[in-house]
Amino acid sequence: MKSIWYPILASAFLFSCENGNNNNFSEGNLTINFTLEELEGEEVVLELLSSNPKHAQLDTVKTKNGKGFFNHETEKTSFYQVYVPGKNGEIIFIASPGDTVEIEANANHIYSSSRIGGTKENERLDSLITLIKATKFYTDSLQIVFKNAQSKQMHYALQEGFQKLYGNAKMKEEAFVINFIRKNPGQYSNLLAVNSLNKLRHRKIFQLVDSALVKNFPANEDVLKFHESIENRYPPSVGKKAPNFTLLDANDENISLSDFKGKYILLDFWATWCGPCIKEIPNLKRIQENFGGEKFEVISVCHDRNNPDAKRTWKKINEQHGTTWTQVYDAGGLATAKNYKITHYPTMLVLGPDGKIIDAGNHIRGENAYQIIKNLVENE
Repeated sequence: MKSIWYPILASAFLFSCENGNNNNFSEGNLTINFTLEELEGEEVVLELLSSNPKHAQLDTVKTKNGKGFFNHETEKTSFYQVYVPGKNGEIIFIASPGDTVEIEANANHIYSSSRIGGTKENERLDSLITLIKATKFYTDSLQIVFKNAQSKQMHYALQEGFQKLYGNAKMKEEAFVINFIRKNPGQYSNLLAVNSLNKLRHRKIFQLVDSALVKNFPANEDVLKFHESIENRYPPSVGKKAPNFTLLDANDENISLSDFKGKYILLDFWATWCGPCIKEIPNLKRIQENFGGEKFEVISVCHDRNNPDAKRTWKKINEQHGTTWTQVYDAGGLATAKNYKITHYPTMLVLGPDGKIIDAGNHIRGENAYQIIKNLVENE
């Protein structure tokens, strides 16, 4: 089970703990009751989960008739796990100050048999884990069947059907997780749920969880780490302040984005080697000629190599196309690529007079970009 859950938890948020003492936990009594069938007189370990493979061990107890409990002091909501040394599988759960958590499992089949409850959050988490375990059992079974078919030279005939069944199972799991999150985006268990999704394809879900968790757990270190990862992972989104920058223009004059406060801005990130970027130049010229002035400005930021030849190419392209709007050069993209998370070219953003992003995405191209700016300026 560690191989399944640890990467998800580690990628989500969890922070490293330097030691396993209780000095960092001073408020809120926590009780964990457990029943582990087919276990007698053996130790059960309680750990606070962290991004470090060496989690903070908090306590150990010996079972009596398969039963036992932990009493622990905690001041915040966190993920924990219990396990039996020498047995496969861990039981992951969520606990907050004052909680009583109930755990059940068969000690010889911890992964497949574990159930968690006692709080609504853990009942919710249990439903998620149960679904993910069921999907894994099903897809593992498919892989066994396919592997057996390979040994009998039958796998070519089965491959298409296998891929379809496997894909359908993963799609159902994904749909469950998305619905699970959308029903209660501010629940702590979503730190685990959301990281089973594709980070690029489900950007809006990640951001939904981020904003809801920050609201519900504003001082929680795990949530703040997750929030930081979201801020670093995605480009600034609609409603966010566009990061300021100061770059040199063709005359080696400093130009800052903040110089244009009070205007609508079409911010264009491009590169001289990018064919689609070059094709957009006539459209940008048309936009600037029709709307540029007191209310609006195009600003093009070129990301290219940090050498004289590349900069000369940039200047030559601007001269050939007769660009009349603000052009600045960011050698290697060092000043803006990181802050704006530029992953492809061209990338265009529309900024409002207050410097906040009001539109972003691949739809800002050609005639569509023209109409977006036209509507903004003429309706001002």
